Amino acid sequence: MTRRAAWLAVLAALTGPAAAQDLKPPLSAQVRFTAPGGADLAQVLPGQPFDVVLEFTAQVGSVPTDLAPLGWLRERGPSDLPCGETAAAYRATGRASIGSVDLNGVVLGVAARDGAFTVLDPQRALGTANLLAARRFDTAPASVAADPSSGRFLLSLPGAGQVLAMTPYGDTQVLAEGLDRPGALVPAASGGAWLLEEGTGDILRPGRDLRLDLKARAIAGDGGTDPSWRLAVLSDDRLLVLDDGGATLADAPAPGAAAIGLNRDAALWLDRKTLHVLWLDAPDRAQAIPLDGHFDRMAVSPEGRMVILYARDRTGFAMADLATGQVVPAADTDSPVAEVAFLPGTAALRLADGSTIGVMDLDPIPPGAEATLGRVVIGPPLPGRDAPTSALLAPLLPEPAVLAVHADSYAGFVLDARHAISGKPPMEAMRLRGGIPQIVRALDRGLRPTGPGQFTAAARLPRPGAWELVVSAGIGQMAFCAALPTPPAPQTAARTPGRIQPQADADGGVRLRFTTGEGAPAAGLSGVIDLAALTGNWRIRQPFTTGPDGLTAERWTLDGRLPLVVTARAGHPTGFAPLVLEELP
Repeated sequence: MTRRAAWLAVLAALTGPAAAQDLKPPLSAQVRFTAPGGADLAQVLPGQPFDVVLEFTAQVGSVPTDLAPLGWLRERGPSDLPCGETAAAYRATGRASIGSVDLNGVVLGVAARDGAFTVLDPQRALGTANLLAARRFDTAPASVAADPSSGRFLLSLPGAGQVLAMTPYGDTQVLAEGLDRPGALVPAASGGAWLLEEGTGDILRPGRDLRLDLKARAIAGDGGTDPSWRLAVLSDDRLLVLDDGGATLADAPAPGAAAIGLNRDAALWLDRKTLHVLWLDAPDRAQAIPLDGHFDRMAVSPEGRMVILYARDRTGFAMADLATGQVVPAADTDSPVAEVAFLPGTAALRLADGSTIGVMDLDPIPPGAEATLGRVVIGPPLPGRDAPTSALLAPLLPEPAVLAVHADSYAGFVLDARHAISGKPPMEAMRLRGGIPQIVRALDRGLRPTGPGQFTAAARLPRPGAWELVVSAGIGQMAFCAALPTPPAPQTAARTPGRIQPQADADGGVRLRFTTGEGAPAAGLSGVIDLAALTGNWRIRQPFTTGPDGLTAERWTLDGRLPLVVTARAGHPTGFAPLVLEELP
């Protein structure tokens, strides 16, 4: 199904002859709603995964290359704001209206130790409302990667010998099967991911015809927090660098390597006493940086300058500055560092006991100075050792924040660069779902570019109704709405409410007769009745019951109280219309 909409031009006021000219909008948009395979949908059904496909064209010139539209789905109602005002409200608050389906921001994929995998929306926080999808596997995934090019999570399942792709709404596709212990995944900038098949040591691109027999032991990408264009491979005692097509860019000996890393300029490998730097544009001028202490793990900052060195069996860490070839003296920690994640200019370090997150500014540190670490407590220390595959730090990019998970509390805490100097407790937290979390990954679910002026996002409607897509360019009045081809909501026949009628009592009082909307006696009712005078402040409330003829067992003396209003609450499906009593029967 295709919809066309025109952007509203932001124009200055015109006077004289210019005001009479026909003005055209600078951009137009074509909207399609398709199945995940690309086929157009005649109708979008509730609970059915589908894609929103936008294609922009310019009246003059070309579509701006930095166009980044925002989109969400809302259920249409009589009180809706116009599209332009709705877009302005979203840009001001960062949130769509309650009940809407947001197509912006990130979703979280959480793999638990018991094999459960859940997808959560961090913008929702009421009970289980943040749960978008859930699956359970026989064994826990060995690795999870977010693939922004397809808008899916990629999971390596060693128990099933498969690599699986899963949308935020639970739609799955097997990318590779029959594998021997699929392990680490590294997302690729061209789409998909690199896979280390631990049983054979082969390197694969699941979903593509590429398999390299390299006897690999470890892999690392050059993308930092982004998908990677190149891959570093530790093969026996050699370090290889591959391009996106699998061709070898560099090959160097790496005897005794315990860990490897890669940035845009260099490949790195670490033995227990030295950090070795292989410059990709000058491989014959390798650099060796001696270390004061033993380290067996490394994390390379996205900017490529700073390398954090740590070890699984010792506390503290050190940093190497590749620009100067110097090592910053190690900072002490109460527990070994288990994991490192990066934000722009900031590093977050998770301690192995799970109690504390260290947040550190990555600005160059003067020679001889020690790294300054802000410590944020997120929970009590956890017993036992952390699993080697645990990944409980998830950057929430493009937001400059990271989610730090305390596993036994089933909770994630949002930290940012300010915690490097404040050390204050986190101000935002969210509840996770499923079993004890082991791997957490964030996926940007926004409208992702798929070509010049083309964008796609996955969506699903939570309930029947009349829905529409709202799209905003984030500038001025550039916004439009397009109705979704949803089936008409079933119409339920209106039910007539029951009636209350007064009836004179033999003792001079008044009783009330209750009948259904069809006129039958409303027998066996029990509830509460209110009688309120329209003048003065007289009012009574009391329980009542009705007999087989719908007549109340109670009677009232109403002399001098008229006119009054009678209302009743009795749990009847249609209820009863209020009675205005102006004179006695």
